[in-house]
Amino acid sequence: MSEFEQLLPPLATLVPFEAAYRHGNFTRAAKELHQSQATVSRRIRELETDLGVSLFERHRYDVTPTEDGELLAASVRLSLSELSTTADLIRKRSQMEDAVTILTSLSLATATVAPILGEFQRSHPDVNIRVLASNDLVASTDEPFDVALTYGPSESASFDVEFIADEAVFPVCSPALAKQLPTPPTPADLALFSLLHVDYVDPGWTTWQDVLASALVGEPGQVKSVVFNSYQMCLDVAERDGGIALGWERSVRSRIAAGTLVRVPDITIPHAGRINAYFPNRGRRNTHADEFVKLLKQALSDD
Repeated sequence: MSEFEQLLPPLATLVPFEAAYRHGNFTRAAKELHQSQATVSRRIRELETDLGVSLFERHRYDVTPTEDGELLAASVRLSLSELSTTADLIRKRSQMEDAVTILTSLSLATATVAPILGEFQRSHPDVNIRVLASNDLVASTDEPFDVALTYGPSESASFDVEFIADEAVFPVCSPALAKQLPTPPTPADLALFSLLHVDYVDPGWTTWQDVLASALVGEPGQVKSVVFNSYQMCLDVAERDGGIALGWERSVRSRIAAGTLVRVPDITIPHAGRINAYFPNRGRRNTHADEFVKLLKQALSDD
């Protein structure tokens, strides 16, 4: 006979006991458990007999826990909570074997993730795919995900980080504003115009401060700027002659091809837009997430 079997009380009695403790009433506990009041009462007497103590003081309508009841309730509630949490995690993991959730920054969603979704679906027809495009930083999002794709640091205490691809960053503006720039322009020339900023900066986001500091152009705080909390809005304003924005190569490619944005020549920040995949380092990795990242890396290396 195992030690558990010798020392543990009858396991079937613990859930009725916890419900009766929480409700202070056998009838309400029975209703919650879809059992009869007699069954709950019998289970608790079985538990009291096993332990050799009274766990409740019985009153006409309600019950109150004894000192031993309080002591047992603290342990039972903690144990049942841990067991239920673990069981729920295992169930969800089982259900998610044929699903993958991909979190991506808005700047990458259209340019890098969307183009390969069709190919991934064709090669994984039985996998349910959920794509979350968000401006939230990976470390602060409340959304559960299997892999996050964004610009960011190469090391993290909370995630396993895998390098995807490098991306150049360069200034972009409308064709009309581009005609006002000298040839070739310098960062100092650009600083005479409104510089469009994004304020949800994370460690992987290259800023105008980086560009101007590297070119030794005054204090960035003294430069005329317009600040946005959306990268897409920043590009929209740049298209409408509102100033000069920093563009990540893949995210602005379609706008440049359409002629709504122009790349400012001779100013490029190579390897500034490092794209990484972030896998939560708790529990087992989703194999479909690994396969999606592998496909993405191949697509971007061929790009």
